[in-house]
Amino acid sequence: MKKRIIHVILDGVGDKSYKQLDFKTPLEYANTKNLDFLASMSSCGLLWPIKGIAPESGVSQFVLLGYPLSLYPGRGILEALGAGIKIRKNFVYFRCNFARIKGRRIVNFREKVPSKKLIEKINKIDKDIKLFPTKEYRAILAVKGIKPNVSNTNPSYVRIGNFSKAVKPRPFKAKCKGDKKSCEKINRFVEKLEKLVPGKTILLRGASNKLPKLRKLKNWLFIGDMPIEFGIAKLLGMKILKVKGNAREKLKIALESRQNVYLQIKGPDEASHKGNVMEKVKEIEKIDKAFSIVKKAIKLKNSDFVLCITADHSTPCSLRVHSADPVPCLVYGKEKKDKVRHFNEKECKRGFRLEGKELMHYLKT
Repeated sequence: MKKRIIHVILDGVGDKSYKQLDFKTPLEYANTKNLDFLASMSSCGLLWPIKGIAPESGVSQFVLLGYPLSLYPGRGILEALGAGIKIRKNFVYFRCNFARIKGRRIVNFREKVPSKKLIEKINKIDKDIKLFPTKEYRAILAVKGIKPNVSNTNPSYVRIGNFSKAVKPRPFKAKCKGDKKSCEKINRFVEKLEKLVPGKTILLRGASNKLPKLRKLKNWLFIGDMPIEFGIAKLLGMKILKVKGNAREKLKIALESRQNVYLQIKGPDEASHKGNVMEKVKEIEKIDKAFSIVKKAIKLKNSDFVLCITADHSTPCSLRVHSADPVPCLVYGKEKKDKVRHFNEKECKRGFRLEGKELMHYLKT
């Protein structure tokens, strides 16, 4: 009988070595006895989610699920879909971060969304533009009657066609570039927003307006937290389960399900974007404890699945942004072909080499 797949993404878990960790990476330094047990029972290696590019989470996950990079529709419209915003013709959608600025310098890339009353005032600036707060510092900007061929204003992401790559933050320039009339409309709106909310701005990326028709992932369950992930799941026809709980609860559901499961765990990435190495170590150790139930299932020979544990990108704490580095990848349920005993960047170098676009085929065959 063909085994089902449990596909676990540890968001941004890959990293670099640090003096304060005895020149180890957070994964090497952390106590990961459960992940190490799984590594000892699995084939392990390195995975390049999108080779040569420091990808956003959305485009990386799209590729890891087996879809061509060329069909990725764009961050803005996918995140709008995931947030439950009605997708309308003649609208372009952007993913936004609220940010705190001092002069023209960004002092906080992830500023809390303003009050409901201020959002209402912002939404009166232009009848063709509406701002939808989604989660924490995140929002969607929907703009009527413009073209999507405009640049990002978020200095941490450079647009390449329909997707963006992460870069070390460049000098902040609030104005977008591209189609002249579209940019004029957006730039006027941002200028007026900054006057309404002194000391704050919005950073835009991923302008997009079309959802492609794609083959559906039948018999797949998606467990995650973020609008971009929900958008991908909706586009691909996956069943969505919003779990208010920790990694252990999510893994428990994955083990009990009879479907294929795609599961996203966010913790390590959040710590990396803060540049907090020790917090990342603690997040990894919390996740490792959650995997004790997977270890138990395997020891009891109650494992009717192929299990993949990897990351959608590396997020080094020293950079605070995504990088193009490969990430460790573990695959249980296929024949063991290596001597890897620990789940980390250094050990996984001893195993296979895969690109993200090859992963789903590897798991299925």
